[in-house]
Amino acid sequence: MNFVGRAEIIESIQSRIAEDNMSLCVVYGPHRSGKSYVASQLVRRHKALYLAGGRMANESVHVADMNRALEARFVPTDDQDKFEPVDSLHQAFVGLFESSVKTPQTVVIDDYPSIVEAVPQFPIHLRDLLDTYKDTSRLNIILMANGLEQLDGRIIGERSLIGPFVSEYFEVKPFSLVDMKSLGLHYAKDDLRTVFAVTGGLPAYVQYFDNGESIDTNIINLFFSVSGALFEETQNILHRDMKNITGANAILSGLATLERPYYVELLQASQIKSGTFTSRLNDLMSMGGLVGRIQANSRGPAKYADYHFTNSMFHFWYRYVYKYWG
Repeated sequence: MNFVGRAEIIESIQSRIAEDNMSLCVVYGPHRSGKSYVASQLVRRHKALYLAGGRMANESVHVADMNRALEARFVPTDDQDKFEPVDSLHQAFVGLFESSVKTPQTVVIDDYPSIVEAVPQFPIHLRDLLDTYKDTSRLNIILMANGLEQLDGRIIGERSLIGPFVSEYFEVKPFSLVDMKSLGLHYAKDDLRTVFAVTGGLPAYVQYFDNGESIDTNIINLFFSVSGALFEETQNILHRDMKNITGANAILSGLATLERPYYVELLQASQIKSGTFTSRLNDLMSMGGLVGRIQANSRGPAKYADYHFTNSMFHFWYRYVYKYWG
């Protein structure tokens, strides 16, 4: 599949790496938009270290991952030289910054917000290292996240500790309708619009469509068949990013039946307690690229905002699949 727009992002980051200075880049975009493709290419081309995120992981898991990656790169200088594992992410990054003074290094941190949740002090340590080594380091750090909402206060904004060190932001966008034409799908324009609507233009979903079958057959096989590749995709995404998805399902189901409801209307449609509703709605908003809010200043506070899906695949799934899913 032609990953439209991803090559440009990779080339831009490679240009930063080629400058042979310390750099901190941020790559963001919704689930399944192609961030992993960008990460894999950078890891392959630059032998970059890769630190995976994961909402259920704690620091010990991340440290174990880092040790495996560091040990795989370890080259002993003599028979007595042995790999010494690190005990914390802080220790690992101290070593990376120190070694980058002599040899350029690249590290990709996937799902950076989840790393911060697991290790809250990590941004403090990272800021201090960035400041200490700003004139001598040749470490290139690429942070990844799902959306700007996840980055607020962690990377960007007045509350950010490391924001001043960010060299550039790169957005991995879903395919546009124009992009869809270059993917090799042999469908008429209206059918391509349907593919775009039910997949949100996300390449990982578009690639499941079979040119040899009609649009209707593809949708039935992918979304309405128990064995379909996208039958449980929304639930998988929610489970990945949220600890309790019951309330989230109720909110998203209510949102699918209403046209840009106000806060109170969505609360009533979801039929859950107000405290749980507020918490789950905030969780959904922070995921990025899923639920949006349009604030009407003339109507006052957030409860008078319009809420809507920003991911059309989720909109389709909750409107047409969820009520029959059980």
